Amino acid sequence: MKTYIPWISTLLLIIIFSSCRNDNVSPIRNVRFDPGLLNPLQAGGGMPCIAHTYYYNDAEKSLGTVYSGMILLSFSQELTQEAATAAAGQYAFIEEMGQPIHTNSARLYPVKLAAGLSCQQVEGAISEVSKDPAVAYAAPYFESAGGKLLGVSNEFIVSVESGRQPAEQVIKRLTAATRTEVVTELSANTFILRADKNSRGNALEMANFFHKQPLIKHAEPDFVVSVSM
Repeated sequence: MKTYIPWISTLLLIIIFSSCRNDNVSPIRNVRFDPGLLNPLQAGGGMPCIAHTYYYNDAEKSLGTVYSGMILLSFSQELTQEAATAAAGQYAFIEEMGQPIHTNSARLYPVKLAAGLSCQQVEGAISEVSKDPAVAYAAPYFESAGGKLLGVSNEFIVSVESGRQPAEQVIKRLTAATRTEVVTELSANTFILRADKNSRGNALEMANFFHKQPLIKHAEPDFVVSVSM
């Protein structure tokens, strides 16, 4: 079954930015989480959780704090699913990995985390696993008010204001500054971009950054919908 998250009202963008969800999961480990596996500065529980937001139709929308039960991972393109599962199995805070969700530019795997993690520990886990050469992208999930789990995919959409500077010039400058890449051009002023672990943030953070830049009309992240694992 496929689940779609529309960003904007046109059917074209719904088709391009839709993400499929497969509920099958592959067991990796069933172990108790060891806080010592994470950097103590990242895993420390004394700091308050960060509340995240994004922009939709120029309105700031709240996502809340990161969901503690799952994250999204993408691996190097040359890795098979079996190799990706083996790579994830090295981490004791990872319990299961689901079937891949395909975006325009990546295979994203929903990953179940060990029970009992704080939001700080989840962010620490994302930072830790991102150091792995086999991992290309890592990002959190958020739980919506309706109970849906929204994962931050590796892509975001950006529209440039028309009539001021050539859109390609604006996008080229900003992608170079953020280490993001153009996936495809939807129109003369609208682009799908992608982030990876070497970018200056995940797709949510990059969409928010682009949204605040001069000459950018709007920028929105792509979300994938998953069920709890």
